[in-house]
Amino acid sequence: MLKRFGPGALIAVGVLVLLAAIGYGAYSEALANPGAAAVPDAVAGARLAQKTVGPEAVAEVTRLHGKEFPLTSGAMAMYGNGAATLWVTGVPASPMAAEMVRAMTDKIAEGRSPFRPTGTHEIDGRSVYELIGMDQRHFYFQSGSLVIWLAADEAIAEKALMETLTFYP
Repeated sequence: MLKRFGPGALIAVGVLVLLAAIGYGAYSEALANPGAAAVPDAVAGARLAQKTVGPEAVAEVTRLHGKEFPLTSGAMAMYGNGAATLWVTGVPASPMAAEMVRAMTDKIAEGRSPFRPTGTHEIDGRSVYELIGMDQRHFYFQSGSLVIWLAADEAIAEKALMETLTFYP
């Protein structure tokens, strides 16, 4: 009986090892060459003024945080005359994005950041974290395998948030 299942089991194991190797190769390639994350052309009436995407955006996120993350895509967009800034990072899977949001929340709660939490809101089934700091309102949330951070001037903050939530459903 063992002889009968042996070759089939070996073939199945071989296929699994091959698929794992292909998956790991694709994952490694995505980390080495992050793609561009999409950003809106405008938020709250402020037009896109500057955009950085792909490896350059991921490098900026790494520089801001002082550590590396397993990012597969990224974008940083500035709107108007500094009225709003949007950071978008992509990871391989939604659970990783959820973990990044949780880690950011925990780190900010330690009190050593320039941001002060002002609340968490459930909007369309998503948790949106709100902060103040650096003369703007800040929001961050998860959208699938993306983590989005929006900084906006008080005058446009609510509208910018709603438009950003619509852009990243």
